[in-house]
Amino acid sequence: MVPDTDPGSLSETYLQISPNILASFPKFRPPVDLYVFDPEVGRTGRYLRGGERLSREGQDEVARFAEEGRLFLLREDYRVYAEHLSRKLGLLLVEEGFLPREVAEIFFIALRNRMADFLNQPREDTFEALRTDVAILAEYVWIDPSRVAFLTHTLERDYDLAVHSVNTMLIGLALYLRLSGGKVEKTVLISLILGLLLHDLGMVMVPKFIRDKEQFLVRRDRESIERHIEAGRNMLRRLKVQDPVVLECMEQHHERLDGSGYPARRFDKNISTMGRLCAVADSFSAIVGDRPYRSARDMAEAVQVLIGDGKRYDPVLTTLLAEVMDERVTD
Repeated sequence: MVPDTDPGSLSETYLQISPNILASFPKFRPPVDLYVFDPEVGRTGRYLRGGERLSREGQDEVARFAEEGRLFLLREDYRVYAEHLSRKLGLLLVEEGFLPREVAEIFFIALRNRMADFLNQPREDTFEALRTDVAILAEYVWIDPSRVAFLTHTLERDYDLAVHSVNTMLIGLALYLRLSGGKVEKTVLISLILGLLLHDLGMVMVPKFIRDKEQFLVRRDRESIERHIEAGRNMLRRLKVQDPVVLECMEQHHERLDGSGYPARRFDKNISTMGRLCAVADSFSAIVGDRPYRSARDMAEAVQVLIGDGKRYDPVLTTLLAEVMDERVTD
């Protein structure tokens, strides 16, 4: 073992691997370099390179190091281990060594992957897996609503339906927490997170060539896109999802205050708070995402576009959106 640091810098350079975290890795080939702290010399050195095979004796030794609190990995490798921990989100509620940005990244990866699985196979089992992770996120935010500032920093620009769903959820969640002053019920958070994630579910029924079409959409194409809301309702019905918040997000995210939206051409007071909120979050996420037919726009510019469209979008929510984006944190 070659020593490479002293114990004073451990928490800045390394993340301690608890037995729970170790259990989330493949047993024979850990995905990251493993480091062990040697108390006799007061230094930490590499024990195993990521991807190298561990013998059964080595597995026992590594498990012992973890039990003794002497096993570590480099924090700079967190994107690698985030993929593994995203499959066991419950660890984020009990492990204390993660930096907020690391937790945010793990949540994003987990929910993006769960959404992708569900969109590919919208069945009861994939929905329950998604709902389980949603409940963990709701618990995490309910404990400390200020954590949402780190979550919004993970927004991705590369567009696909799963990424768009998670981006919309993070922005909508931040808006709701600001609107409510952080006073929230866990059950409402679960419903809202699900509603924001599922708002565009019916888009899986729209042919991809129409979704990504670069030319002007003809009437037939527009009608196909507008039918995604009814398609989404039908899919929720088959899954026996009747939560009113989820339905409001799905049914009203394309309604506009001046009645120019769809599918019901609702006006102002006929649009629920959750519908207005989802409309702002969905539109913002669409503007900042890269699409085949146009490049992503700057986030600050996207905020100004929505603020300037006060006839269609709730001015209270677009003002809060500006505050959310101004106060995003980087670490």
